[in-house]
Amino acid sequence: RSTTAFARACSLLSARLPSELSPDNMVAMSALALRTLFVAATVAGAVAQSCHADLLVKGVNFAALTAQSQQAVGQAVAQAIAQETGMAAEDVMAKIFAGNYNAPWSPSAGRPPADAFVASLINKCTSPEMMLGVFRGPQLQSKIVAALETTLANLNVLSGTPTIIGASVVPETPAATASPPAAVVPAAAVPAATPA
Repeated sequence: RSTTAFARACSLLSARLPSELSPDNMVAMSALALRTLFVAATVAGAVAQSCHADLLVKGVNFAALTAQSQQAVGQAVAQAIAQETGMAAEDVMAKIFAGNYNAPWSPSAGRPPADAFVASLINKCTSPEMMLGVFRGPQLQSKIVAALETTLANLNVLSGTPTIIGASVVPETPAATASPPAAVVPAAAVPAATPA
């Protein structure tokens, strides 16, 4: 890709340069073009991507959650993730689904049975591996459990203390972006998780 970009830049550069330019100036212009392309490629490589960071949760009766409580859970979880990772609140989104939700980026086949699937989209995720370590760590998990307990305390939807039984972090792909779950799948159409 960078070779094609370089060839295009050289072609554009030579087409626009006056024919009176000396060979020394041509070398200097070419060196400048190379440096510019290198910097652009370095910056493009350093640009963070988005990651899907998901948790499987036991102890939440998803079928009993209203749309309003689902939204409250999403906001509370997103806030906990942002605080724990040091990210800006606008760079983290979260939504709760039934435990057997078949996300395009995280198929349900082969996953352990769960009562709830907490899906998060994290912008500026520079290292999915590092983010997975954070999501598997007890510090973030305890904050998310506390957020769930606080948000759902008076709704009679918890069966004891919620437990996180799995975590997954994958880079966002165009296929996953093409079918965002929040916009396509209405809450009523998602099958409820069966109690384990």
